[in-house]
Amino acid sequence: MKIPFFRCLVFALCALLSVEPALWAQELPTLGEAGGEDLSPLEERHYGEEIMQQYIRRSPQYLDDPETIEYINRLGFQLVAASAARNIDFEFFVLRDASINAFALPGGFIGVHTGLILTAQSESELASVLGHEIGHVQQRHLARSLARQRDSAMIALGSVLVALLAARSGQGAEAALAVGQAAALSRQLSFSRDNEREADRVGFQILVDAGFDPQAMADFFARMQQGTRAYASVAPAYLRTHPMDEERIADMQARIRTAHTHQHADSLDFQLIRARLRVLQDESTQGLHDRLTSFTDQVMHHASASDTAAYYGIALTNLKLKHPGPALEAALAARRTTTVSSAILDNIVLLARFEAATNDAERDAALKLAQETTTHFPLSRCVAMQYTDLLQRANHHAQAIAYLRDQLALSHSDPDFYNFLAISYAALDQKTLQHQATAELYLLLGSAPAAVEQLQLARRVADADFYTMTEVDARLRQLTALVREEREAAKNAGRGGP
Repeated sequence: MKIPFFRCLVFALCALLSVEPALWAQELPTLGEAGGEDLSPLEERHYGEEIMQQYIRRSPQYLDDPETIEYINRLGFQLVAASAARNIDFEFFVLRDASINAFALPGGFIGVHTGLILTAQSESELASVLGHEIGHVQQRHLARSLARQRDSAMIALGSVLVALLAARSGQGAEAALAVGQAAALSRQLSFSRDNEREADRVGFQILVDAGFDPQAMADFFARMQQGTRAYASVAPAYLRTHPMDEERIADMQARIRTAHTHQHADSLDFQLIRARLRVLQDESTQGLHDRLTSFTDQVMHHASASDTAAYYGIALTNLKLKHPGPALEAALAARRTTTVSSAILDNIVLLARFEAATNDAERDAALKLAQETTTHFPLSRCVAMQYTDLLQRANHHAQAIAYLRDQLALSHSDPDFYNFLAISYAALDQKTLQHQATAELYLLLGSAPAAVEQLQLARRVADADFYTMTEVDARLRQLTALVREEREAAKNAGRGGP
């Protein structure tokens, strides 16, 4: 089987498993042995990473927001810890899309639309969606589908996923999605209904075992029905969620009656992220002013589920509108309304302090508080990123480099840290180190040839010490060999190789 076709098949199946995840059905036995001989977990992960690099992260809908990413991954891993999929390297991400949707990709990548997070009225409702998608990954539905359909060479092409991620203006999307409207797709849609039932069963148990309220599934179910009707107006019928029926509703109620229910209080961060996403959904001037009015009304009438979140929304909106004074006032008000520890809340206070500073002394005071916050939240990526950003904006590049090197000693796989590192090296006119950091950035983004070019530039400049130049040479040899192997593999695939 040719690799290009296999990729297209992966994309088509991803689209078919992109579901409105509160589809609850009767309990079914496990669908045989998970996985297939033709797609190992390593291969599945490889294709998932390729989809993320080539399509998801390059999409304008991909929400590269540190606070949101940190929250959704923390919630996701709370559920993963209660599942049988603890050995899988999951990654949760968010797409800026008003539709109510979530989906699983091969290898443990799970996407959630902002519209779904904003529609969920409790953390347990959001957790029920993630639990369902974890069920897809745990049971390796995509791997099994790929193995069973490996001979269907005319199945819908990769344009299905591209169209799903396209702006929902309708221009060109429907034409792209018309490709592959064949019997093979109908067979896979039917098969994915079995996948949905199994993911329902597995996801429900994950939700209960993780300590969330299973009643939230039924609550979210009613809103999903409304959301599906809205989604139907902008999407072709064959990409819509599988219809909900009375049998599924009855089964969900039966499950809840027999389950050990938990009263789960929403975390503060759940409310803060919902306020944050309301701002990020529409960052136009008019949209920000409308949101500011809405948050202000919530504070005045205590109409929000959390006054802290409403004040947070006011602070973030004012920062977006370049009003640092009112932003700081609202951020401090948010902090006063709660004693709960939150990196997300502390971040907005620190950013507002820095933006509102009128002299070096005030900025240095804000930086000192930011440094203290990194010690309170040593594992928080959003705190680390903001601290680095503030150091660079204050031209403390040597301090930023030292901090980033410590962070990269813990994790070598964060492209944003390498990007920050390259910025600070450039500011200090250390070009070899700048190109070296940029090379690692490009490699993590999936472009080994671009990484090789950066290392060649680093070698040409040669303004670093002997040890660094030795590192550059060794890495250049390694990546040059990698690029050569990739080109040879692509050439063999083009000739019809395995």
